[in-house]
Parts: sequence; C-alpha cells; structure tokens
Amino acid sequence: MKKILISGVCLAISGAAWAQVMVEDSDGDGVYSAAEIRAAYPDVTDDLLVQIDVNEDGFIDPDELAAAADLGLLGG
Repeated sequence: MKKILISGVCLAISGAAWAQVMVEDSDGDGVYSAAEIRAAYPDVTDDLLVQIDVNEDGFIDPDELAAAADLGLLGG
C-alpha cells in the first residue's frame, strides 16, 4: 500500500496557503476513487466529489486533490 502526501503552496493568490492531504491510493493506480477519498474524509458527499473531479473522469487525480485542499473543500 502506498500513501501519497500532497502539499500545495499558493503564494500568488492568497499569501502563503499550505494544504496537506493524506489519502491512500490503495490500488496504486495513481488516482483516487470515491472510496479512497472517503477513507480519509468520511463526510465527503457525491456532490463534492463531482465538484473536485474537474476533468470529469470519475476519479480524483493528485492535482485535483491538491486544488480541493487549497480551496478548503476537504475537512480534516
């Protein structure tokens, strides 16, 4: 099992915004399923997953996950 730590820094838009998200890519395919996201964030709704999945492929990639964290969409 592989764990990926995603850190994002957004200096130009809002000063120094740091986000750390720990989601396990349990099948090692490089993207996150709804089940993998909910293992880390049990309160994530289907509507929020649709909002985070900007390329509409049915999975959350590391960039989408980092962007969601930067926007404060994922609670801890």
